[in-house]
Amino acid sequence: LADPQSTAFQQGLDINRELIETAMAHIWVATEDNSRQTQLEAGRAWVRINLKATELGLSTQPLSQALQEYPEVRSHFEEVHEMLKVGDGSRLQMLARLGYGPQIDPSPRWPFETRLRNV
Repeated sequence: LADPQSTAFQQGLDINRELIETAMAHIWVATEDNSRQTQLEAGRAWVRINLKATELGLSTQPLSQALQEYPEVRSHFEEVHEMLKVGDGSRLQMLARLGYGPQIDPSPRWPFETRLRNV
């Protein structure tokens, strides 16, 4: 997958492009700066978004590749900030598509009493 000319790379790109381009809605979290405190607040906002989406019967699929901060994706990082009008000094913290996904049963859970200890 490291070779952008390979068939595997191109097939993966085609699959993901179709998912992104056919999404009925996208959602994002942008902040005025990128301080650690702001990042934590953005994370809390993202959890609330996911909880509300789930409550409404919706699903989110993160699209965070273009938000990475390494040289190989710098052009994509800048493009997505420009596209969503996230100005200089501000930061796009999270980007996802929003919609209806397949019904997935809850994952198994241990009874909470088995996870507590008296010390």
